[in-house]
Amino acid sequence: MRALLFTFAALLSSSVAAAPKGGTVKGTINVLAKGAPKADKSKVVVYLEDVPGDPPKPKNATIRQIEKQFDPPLTIVVKGATVGFPNEDKIFHNVFSVSKPARFDLGLYKSGTAKSVEMKRAGVVDVYCNIHPDMVAKVKVLENGFYTITDKTGAFTIDGVPPGEYPIVAWLPTGDEAKGTVTVKAGQVASVQLQVTEVAKKTTHTRKDGTPYGRYK
Repeated sequence: MRALLFTFAALLSSSVAAAPKGGTVKGTINVLAKGAPKADKSKVVVYLEDVPGDPPKPKNATIRQIEKQFDPPLTIVVKGATVGFPNEDKIFHNVFSVSKPARFDLGLYKSGTAKSVEMKRAGVVDVYCNIHPDMVAKVKVLENGFYTITDKTGAFTIDGVPPGEYPIVAWLPTGDEAKGTVTVKAGQVASVQLQVTEVAKKTTHTRKDGTPYGRYK
């Protein structure tokens, strides 16, 4: 009996040891502004596409409405997450989006109440208030949890990536995106360098019915 138990334990140990370890994707994103390198290279979203396996249970997020602004202005979630929109102002708000990944209209709701939206499709969701044109936010919905955001130097690290070859994307909310390919090996570090460009232009938007904003402030 002891021999059988020893054999089973040895096989189990061998199986665990043979399981492939994840690798690390590490690198730097350069940001151009007006044709020159930008000193602050933070807030670039870097993520991997087509990673096999079931995505992690999505973490829900909250975008507050306070002082007639959305806080935070940028939110990153995995597909299937619910984003809450609590109204912390002493006035009414009407949160909406006409973006293809998530079209919604939460209607008017008062201070101290909240409504939420499940983000079912990957992509960029532009969020507005139907009353206050200066209220603008973005929700970046990703297919999986292998993502991060750069620091001020443009550096980033994504750990625990299954071995394989994947598309990698650097996305700047105020600019463009850059794509590349990275090969990840178990227990090793794959280095990547990409460059994105900041676009200095002011975008305008209409109300949910397509008409321009009126006198309400």
